[in-house]
Amino acid sequence: MKLMDRPVYPLPEVVDAGRAKRWEIEPTGPVSPRVELSQGLMFVPLDASANSRFVRNHELGHVRWSPKRPDAMARRHKIAGDVLAAVEDMRMNTKMEQAGIDVSSGGWPKAVITALAKDVLARGSQRLAVLMMVAAQASGQTERAFTEVFAEDPVGAQAIELATLARKALWATFSPKFRDTVRVAKWLQMILDGAESGKPLPKGLGMGGSPGGLSEGLKIARNYGPTVRGTRKVPWGKMNIEKPPRPYRVRGFLGRHNSATEEGTNPHFLHRLLVDGRVFRRVRRDLGGTVLIDASGSMQLESKDLKEILESAPGCTVGVYSGNTMDGVLRILAQDGRQVEERWITAPAGGANVIDGPALEWLSKQPKPRIWVSDGQVTGKQDRSGALNVLECLCLVRRHQIVQKDKIADAVQLFGRMRAK
Repeated sequence: MKLMDRPVYPLPEVVDAGRAKRWEIEPTGPVSPRVELSQGLMFVPLDASANSRFVRNHELGHVRWSPKRPDAMARRHKIAGDVLAAVEDMRMNTKMEQAGIDVSSGGWPKAVITALAKDVLARGSQRLAVLMMVAAQASGQTERAFTEVFAEDPVGAQAIELATLARKALWATFSPKFRDTVRVAKWLQMILDGAESGKPLPKGLGMGGSPGGLSEGLKIARNYGPTVRGTRKVPWGKMNIEKPPRPYRVRGFLGRHNSATEEGTNPHFLHRLLVDGRVFRRVRRDLGGTVLIDASGSMQLESKDLKEILESAPGCTVGVYSGNTMDGVLRILAQDGRQVEERWITAPAGGANVIDGPALEWLSKQPKPRIWVSDGQVTGKQDRSGALNVLECLCLVRRHQIVQKDKIADAVQLFGRMRAK
């Protein structure tokens, strides 16, 4: 047997000083290498090629630097397993490179990587493209081949930029630990969730839709920068819901909806003929809909602006919120066709935001259509903002079909179109 044909066994015991038992090594191809850290099992290719050497070094990096149960850590921090794995792979590669280990060959031959990169783009998954590019960071030939293919595609180009930002964010501490993997994985997951959570808005309201894709998440990531602070979330303040008496009845409706009935002249729901016989359509005026108003200092709202909203949205639930330093108040101004006295129609707390996230959570559980009147400047405790706070609000807006208007005039115009339906 030639020297080059002999199996090359790694020595995980050398880098795993805390383990008393001996590791078991199982041969595998280059496609599915892995380590079972809690069991002391390593599955790696044992040939002497440069690609296989990279794979063995990568898995040895996991033995040296990764926690024994990364899956449990993912559940604990509420991070998707694929996102945490991609960022942790990037941490292994970059730490290998920083330690002077040769990473130039990557894990696969160039032809294989090129074909894989093209297949990833053909699947049309932004998430997959981003995670593959993140995991390929500092992997020599693998990273170069992915970059060459992805650079020719709009989604691929965004994946390259986001992976570059993720790498900078990981190394913002100069010696990244697993806690930095968790931090960057949370940040990356929020960006991916924002790109994936868009739903079409209700038809006929003239609202337009939120732009999809990674563009907004990338813009937020650029604005805050790939720093430790820029990739951490500022805790939201505590939200107190205030429900003053609503002695005044409001007349009017906002929009309308169709309901099925057994009697009528316009058969519209023929598919219900054999179900319940309610094939006719009856048009009813709506009392539904919810408006959430940001009354922080940056909005520069006065009582007359809030009154204008109330007059323009009869029948809607209307809430207004603002914050102090550590908490805030959401005040219900109108609900169930009734409205508060004039003395309550003002900002309910200080001039800060502080509770944007909890307020949007409240809005997400209210009747549709849901309108958020805000300039989008969101903050947490101490009125500090962070990229994850902005991204969380973006996800809530998209996932729950919330329409954002940054000016009172735009919101009033929207309500006018809804009344005319």
